[in-house]
Amino acid sequence: MKVDYELQELPPRTSSKMSEHENSLDIASDDSEANQVHLLSDYSKRKTPSQTIHHIHHTNIQYGKPHFAVLLAGFSALGGWFFGYDQGVTGGIVIMSSFKNDFCVGIYGNKSVCDLTAAALPADYRRFLVLFTLMYNLGCFLGALFISTYIAEKFGRRAIIFTSTVLFIIGTSMVIFPPGGSKPFMIFILIGRIVEGTGVGCSSFSCPLYASEIAPTNLRGMLSGFMTMAIVTGLFSANVFNFFLQHHRWGWRLSNGIILVVPLVLLVGIFFCPETPRWLFKKKGRLQAEKSLKRIRRISNVTAELDAIADAIREEGNELSIKELLTTKKMLKRLVVGMGIHIFLQTSGISPIFAFGGMIFESVLGSGIISLLILSGANMFSTIPALFLFDKIGRRNLLIFCGLGMVLGHFMAATVFRTGCTVVKTIVDKIVVHEDVNCGSYAGILMLIATVIYIICFALSWGAICWIYAAEIFPLNVRARAMSFTTASHWFMCIIMAYMLELIEPIGVHGVFYLFGSLCLLAVVFVYLLCPETKGVLLEDIEEVFDDFKMKDRRIVKRLRCQ
Repeated sequence: MKVDYELQELPPRTSSKMSEHENSLDIASDDSEANQVHLLSDYSKRKTPSQTIHHIHHTNIQYGKPHFAVLLAGFSALGGWFFGYDQGVTGGIVIMSSFKNDFCVGIYGNKSVCDLTAAALPADYRRFLVLFTLMYNLGCFLGALFISTYIAEKFGRRAIIFTSTVLFIIGTSMVIFPPGGSKPFMIFILIGRIVEGTGVGCSSFSCPLYASEIAPTNLRGMLSGFMTMAIVTGLFSANVFNFFLQHHRWGWRLSNGIILVVPLVLLVGIFFCPETPRWLFKKKGRLQAEKSLKRIRRISNVTAELDAIADAIREEGNELSIKELLTTKKMLKRLVVGMGIHIFLQTSGISPIFAFGGMIFESVLGSGIISLLILSGANMFSTIPALFLFDKIGRRNLLIFCGLGMVLGHFMAATVFRTGCTVVKTIVDKIVVHEDVNCGSYAGILMLIATVIYIICFALSWGAICWIYAAEIFPLNVRARAMSFTTASHWFMCIIMAYMLELIEPIGVHGVFYLFGSLCLLAVVFVYLLCPETKGVLLEDIEEVFDDFKMKDRRIVKRLRCQ
């Protein structure tokens, strides 16, 4: 392994101490967690800012045969399948007659009332639809923030994947098996949505984390992006099943129940997957990490990569507390970047489009489920080439240029609706009791095409990169805790975006799309100013990339400062 030290040299006396400590950690084969913690603690106490070894370039690392790592990443990504499937199934089932018969007809109104457009639906039923999405997202938030970190750090990355499947199976069962037709059962189902969401929150945290820690550097973008491929495949599958089951009297229940197959497979299969070497090195010792890494890489000599992990652990010291994470300037900046990526992904409008797009395109085109099938198909087939672009074009370039394409798609859809469609409302006592949306012969199709443009650009960039980027930009000693914050920010924004259905009535469909387009433009500016490129950088060397990336060095910022 070739190691270059780019900062100051240590005083000879300190170097000697460091050398002794490095030797003691490198040869450590004891499986005792206490011994590992002692070694790290001993180092962190002796090290001062002026003594920190930093900016270490690790080269000549052998990654062996990637096939098993690819298989592991693909299998762990199944957690993304039920994440995507649930997101996709919701948009279709809310316009199924079986769903309306269980939760609207006879409870909030008759059949004709329950078939009205979104803005004219009974207010209480519309609130239930919002809660049906919101409670799920609340569960995702709770799972990502409060459960994931503890289990992932204490019991390992595999343990949190296992936990996510158990929670999801329990929650989905609570949703699909109770009968409809009464408000008490509706409350129980909403509680089930929270449990279901908790499982998804844990899986959205664990899958990219596991993949990033087992992946070879040159394939990390693609393997971490497997979760996104699973998400969009699940989403597309959901819309296919929605299409075939839309007229069945148990349609929404059957469509939701099919999802349970995948978590059951993952529940059993995760026991046959190795733990990540980075977690094992930190918690169990070098010998356990070496065994796991040899199994994953399929080679006998993994010394160079283990040395890189050891260097990172020594340099980082003890695991940071939440207080240190939030008060350390360097880590706080990194946290803002990771959370910002997730927040802007959601403000781009992807979740509302798939959750409520069926209702919108039902009124615009008269075929909501088919429209969702087209959108989810575009999403899935665009993600396939994206997997090969992350490590070629780079994360940053895709986020910026495809982000501009997303702006174009939203603005086109908004303008088409504004100029090509008319909305006639019947208002009684300031309440919309009926609404007719009439679009020209091509307006609805053009609006769908514009939304497809947005979806394609999203799938090529933001759809996967937010998960990849946030999983790789944090040091090992804070990675799990920081990722819980970034993933929680994703689901917190999902909670807020669930209220987009309520915005259709005051600002119109076109207003919602204009809002999404403007927020996409803001997202592009955010990436340009704050997000460096991480393509092809070893996880243990990303620290240097962020240290060298300064907002003041951006070309536009320089020009503005010179004026």
